[in-house]
Order: sequence, then structure tokens, then C-alpha cells
Amino acid sequence: MELKKVWMSSETRKKSRYGYRTVGKILGIVFLMTALLLIGTFLSLSLGLPQQSSSMILVLLASTLGIVLTARLGRRGMQDATIFFLTENDGLWIMDARSIPNYGDGFLGFAVGAMETQAFLRLQGKKPYLPQGADEILKVWGIKENNSHYVIRCQSRHPNKRVTRHTYFLVKGLQDEEMLLKEFERRKTWENTLEPAENRNMWYILLSGVGLAVCVIMCVMSHPAVARMPGTIYFPCMGASLIAFCFLFYFIIRQRRGE
Repeated sequence: MELKKVWMSSETRKKSRYGYRTVGKILGIVFLMTALLLIGTFLSLSLGLPQQSSSMILVLLASTLGIVLTARLGRRGMQDATIFFLTENDGLWIMDARSIPNYGDGFLGFAVGAMETQAFLRLQGKKPYLPQGADEILKVWGIKENNSHYVIRCQSRHPNKRVTRHTYFLVKGLQDEEMLLKEFERRKTWENTLEPAENRNMWYILLSGVGLAVCVIMCVMSHPAVARMPGTIYFPCMGASLIAFCFLFYFIIRQRRGE
């Protein structure tokens, strides 16, 4: 099919460095976390700080840093690896190049897959074409704007002809982004004009948050160091806290996606 318009990141359009950047930054994040743990451990030993509490703080800091940097890397990778196509027959297609390679086991397999993705993106940058693995967007149920991206809930047709509901992400910063958003708006159906269903996510977030707080308090009160409650409920409360946290995280994600 002849292409009428293609949306891709400026780096992909010039010369993609997706593989080099992804592999390099992952190694950099691992090195940075390791260095933070080693330096922090050395300082705590030199200053004579309590090892148990200082080690826990170091692990929390390193984990938080790793999560933040990985999320930023994933958002950038999503922007560079996602390409939108508008064909002459008014078909709107989306391709996530990260789905092309068959990643092998371990970091080496991931690195090889990232380089395969980079090779595909470089071909698209030189001469765009509609790949066989692209999904066709048929209907759009909703568009939700967040600080760094848009969440597109829609009905799409996969290459195997299966039609399903899917959620796609449009990271802000693409050239002619407003034009692409108008194409999404055009594919909204009359069902979108009806009164939207009640959003219960906030209630579920509140209930999950309260449940998590209660479970954490019971964990603290039943810990042997406090012993204000029976110690037999300590581990069950820890398990309940984990479950409540998973529910809280799940409903926060749904709320951010507008689902």
C-alpha cells in the first residue's frame, strides 16, 4: 500500500542508534547502581553506622534510582521504536519495532534483539514502508493525555487478522504530532459521545491504599522488636501487604491509562 504520511522520531528518521543506546544505558544503570552500593557500604563502614539499617537504605536508594532511570529509558525507547503509518486509502497503522526480534535468553539475547530492532529502524529511516507486522487501528475508544505521553485505547486488527482491544502509547515530541492526534480523533465512533462509564478506579485506589496502610501497621505492631500484637500474624500480614500493594499499583496504572 502507498504511504501518505509516516510519523517517527527525529532520531529514527536520521539514523537510529536504538540498539547502541539501549544496551549502553542498561549497562550504565547496572554500573551506577553497583557503584552506589559499594560506595555507600564503604562510607557506612568508615563512619561506623549500623549495618542493618544503612544496608536497607542503600538498597532502597539503588532500587529507586534504577527504576527511575529504566522508566526514562523505556519511554525514550518506545518513542524511537514506534512508527505510525497513514496509507492512501486512509488506513492508520502502528508498528512497534521492539516486537520484531525473537529475543534469546539472557542479556546477550536481549542485546542481539536490540541491534535487530535498530537495523529495522534504520531501514525505515531511509525509505519508509508498511511492514507486515503492523497493526491497523480501526476504532478509537479514548485518548488520555499525560505529562509525557498520550494513551490511546482502540480497536485494532493484528497481522493474523484477529481484531482486539488494545492500548497504545504516543510519546510526546514527534514531528507533526497534532496531525497524528487528529487522525486518532477522526476514528472515534459515535459510542464516544455517550455518557462515559463511571470511573471507579479512584475508589479502588483508596481502598487498596487503606488496606496497604492497615497491613503495614499490623506488620510493625507484630514485629518481635515491637511485640504489641501476636507474632504469629507477622508473616501473613507481610503477604497481605504485598497483595494490597499489587492491587494499588494495578489500579494506579489503569487510572493513568484512562481505562
